[in-house]
Amino acid sequence: MIALKSNFANRIEDMIAYKKGLGYSEATYRYYLRDFDSFCADIFPNESELTQEVVINWCRKRNSESINSLNRRLATVRELGRYLRSIGISAYIMPPKMTAAPTRYVPHIFTDRELSSFFYGTDNLGKASDDPMRPYIIPVIFRLLYCCGLRPGESLKIKNEDINLKSGRLFIGNAKRHKDRVVMLSDDVLKLCVAYDLIRNRIYGFGEYFFPDKHGLAHNKQWLSYNFRKCWEIAGITDFDKPTPRIYDFRHTFATRRMHDWMDEDIDLYKMLPYLSSYMGHSDFSCTAYYIHMLPERLRNSPIIDWKATESLLPEVLS
Repeated sequence: MIALKSNFANRIEDMIAYKKGLGYSEATYRYYLRDFDSFCADIFPNESELTQEVVINWCRKRNSESINSLNRRLATVRELGRYLRSIGISAYIMPPKMTAAPTRYVPHIFTDRELSSFFYGTDNLGKASDDPMRPYIIPVIFRLLYCCGLRPGESLKIKNEDINLKSGRLFIGNAKRHKDRVVMLSDDVLKLCVAYDLIRNRIYGFGEYFFPDKHGLAHNKQWLSYNFRKCWEIAGITDFDKPTPRIYDFRHTFATRRMHDWMDEDIDLYKMLPYLSSYMGHSDFSCTAYYIHMLPERLRNSPIIDWKATESLLPEVLS
């Protein structure tokens, strides 16, 4: 972990600890606050108060920065100002109206052809000089993301003690908002994990993480993103119609395909959506209902589904 170096360093660490205690992910705040810390150390090295001058200079839009990235960067420092005030320290809080209207990300729902091409890429990814496990990890971890609807960060943090290779029970702990859950692996995914486990033990030994790097630690998201792009290159697909896919779109594709399949098979979606919400670890039902608008119109407008009533089912389903 990179040490903070500005006069705000201790307060930033205190705020991150406070937010973690409330159930927020440390990564949500650390990335932008680390950037803010470097900014203050370089531009305002003697400043120890979050003044309007500091915040206004931080607000300047950077070249090639998207509106959404700018808003996230500003919102994080706004939260820092609120935290400082809450503990009795003077701080300027930027008004919300200073941020621009965000653009909503439209998920890329993968087609059968794209999925087939991508997994061809995962299965033909060679070794890296400093990453002998790459050709074994990549085919498994991306299939887990797609077949189980995991968040990218969740897959990277899987520990050997979390996965039962006999029963197929995968425990996802300390997930978003500290919402633990259990995911059951399908037979084919479990078989893949068992075969991978034998290879990993032969190369690295048992260790702590199911997908370890050469030091036995968990890989980071940058590593996963780099190999995501490499797999598309091997597949021969580098240009996409909008929206351009992200790793998280495997999770979006999992959810929408599951809903689509249920409705095509005349399975009562009214009863199944709460279970999907629990399986995916959503904090509230609205996160699952978000996927409704991605269904084909003929399904989305089905008169047999009472979408508003579905939310009442959620408390009956245990995570």
